[in-house]
Amino acid sequence: MPTLCCNLSCRYCYLGSQTDPTTLKRDAARAVATLQQVLQRLLDAGVLPFNVSLHGGEVTTLPPKVLDQLFSIINRHYLDHFDQLNALGYRKSAPHIKTNLFVFHKLYDLFDRHRVSISASIDLPLSLHARYRTDRRGRSWLNRTVENLRLLARYPHSKKISATLYHEHLQDIPALIDDIWKIHRDIGFDMNNFNIMFGFGSELNCQKFGGQPELGLQQASEADQLKLYHALQDAFTGTELEEGLRRNWFDEFKPSYCTNAFNCGERFYLLQSDGGVWSCVRGQGVEPLYYGNILSDGVEAVLAEGGRRVRLLHQQQGLDPDCQACTYLSICHTGCPAVKLQNGSGKSYTCQLQQAIYRDNPASYPPLTPAEQPAAAREYLLEMHPALLQDELVKEQPKTPVVLIPAELYDQKNSLQNLIAGDPLLQQLYSPDGFLLELNGDLIPLQSQILAPQRSFYSIGQDDQLVLHVRRSLFEANCSELIRNTLYIQLLRDTVVVYGDEQRSKQEHLITHQIFHNLLQPDLLLGEEWLTADLAGLLQLSKVWFIKNVLNNLFVTTGQLREYHYQKQKNNAFYHIQAINLPFQNFEFYWDDLL
Repeated sequence: MPTLCCNLSCRYCYLGSQTDPTTLKRDAARAVATLQQVLQRLLDAGVLPFNVSLHGGEVTTLPPKVLDQLFSIINRHYLDHFDQLNALGYRKSAPHIKTNLFVFHKLYDLFDRHRVSISASIDLPLSLHARYRTDRRGRSWLNRTVENLRLLARYPHSKKISATLYHEHLQDIPALIDDIWKIHRDIGFDMNNFNIMFGFGSELNCQKFGGQPELGLQQASEADQLKLYHALQDAFTGTELEEGLRRNWFDEFKPSYCTNAFNCGERFYLLQSDGGVWSCVRGQGVEPLYYGNILSDGVEAVLAEGGRRVRLLHQQQGLDPDCQACTYLSICHTGCPAVKLQNGSGKSYTCQLQQAIYRDNPASYPPLTPAEQPAAAREYLLEMHPALLQDELVKEQPKTPVVLIPAELYDQKNSLQNLIAGDPLLQQLYSPDGFLLELNGDLIPLQSQILAPQRSFYSIGQDDQLVLHVRRSLFEANCSELIRNTLYIQLLRDTVVVYGDEQRSKQEHLITHQIFHNLLQPDLLLGEEWLTADLAGLLQLSKVWFIKNVLNNLFVTTGQLREYHYQKQKNNAFYHIQAINLPFQNFEFYWDDLL
């Protein structure tokens, strides 16, 4: 999203008042540099963008010179990485743009020169386009819309039309159907290339109207959605638009779209011109869907935060019993987290429509069998709602369980996240930005192994350079004399041993190593707030205990934070249970110099 500015004032815009034109000059000055920098940072971090689309606001409010540069950068990206993208099955070769067509006639030649793929957004019926999709002075521009649709029909490159529908758009379905035919037959645009979307309540839009939601548009009910779906089937089955009806019109509600991703925060991102990263246009400006600033926070931190925040949103809304029992759970994944947040619901707002589409296409979207469904539901719970799965396991326990776990463990106030949030020292202990491991020049933020959303394994050897960067402030936590504090390093390997009063099976400890605070080196890379320790030599000394194809686990903390962790375990049973495994920031690796 190179700019938030928009030249229209649509009644239902998700962005609310963020589309202020005063942002345009600032956005135009930095959009090109931001896109260049971020693409390079992603590539340097081993992340290959497979689809770079320009969205708004309204992208075409940018000066043509800026658009030209943005299109050139995207074209170059696809060509430079053609082989890798092609091998992965991605076929994008030209920029894509979402536009309202307001100035399409002025930019036609520029789009044509760059072979820009166009998604044009309109309202249907067209009479409501005149009413709801007005310019910033509240005037209709329907006649220009029709003329630009005629121009788009002649455009020689990839193109489609989309319409976002609310309750008001569905009050005259025959008129909506007539306008689909009008655009197809009279205007000449092939309406097989058409997408339907359904709008939803937006807190930002409500704020735009001074907290009076009645001034905006109302979300279409599931009954409204189904009524439209069946009316379109009746009107277009057996016509030249049946392929579009079945293939494209309802694509957003099929598993190929981000709305059906298991965790969209792990794959889809919206980048602003200032480097800020949000989930998507639906979540922009909504704080729970802000992932950070990729220019200041770094690639790895932003990507990890995306997955974490989306998972948290799903967890906060819970899992609807209908979803848990649904035979399409593994296709739908309960819907868009941004909409679930806005609606305060754990269920997709287009659930009945999706099920109708799936039932009508059983070969493409086969339902789970009664034998498969419980296992799929449990797998979803395990990955997305582990606390709920624990509840399920508690319910399944025999009447006289072997282990009695107090019900208070499952109170929200006793969750590990809440315990950390309420304890400044635990916040330091679990800090996601307190330790950075520099591996051959690349900085890897280390996270607590019990909070990290996923595990990453590395392969390293004697020629690799490993430098640990530690924030100075961590040594002050729980410490009255810095000279007595240490950098505390533990190295384990994934060979199981059994010991202790509990007789638990644990990873085998190899070494414990401490470096006193005053012996750590100043950090020439990150500055005065950091200290460093070279770990390459320590691993060289330890390699005699490494085993081929066996994972090693390096933990780091400070001596005083480690002491606080064990004291907290003694004082708080809820913390002890959830942090029973080593909670410190860690790095998992295989040693690759073994025969």
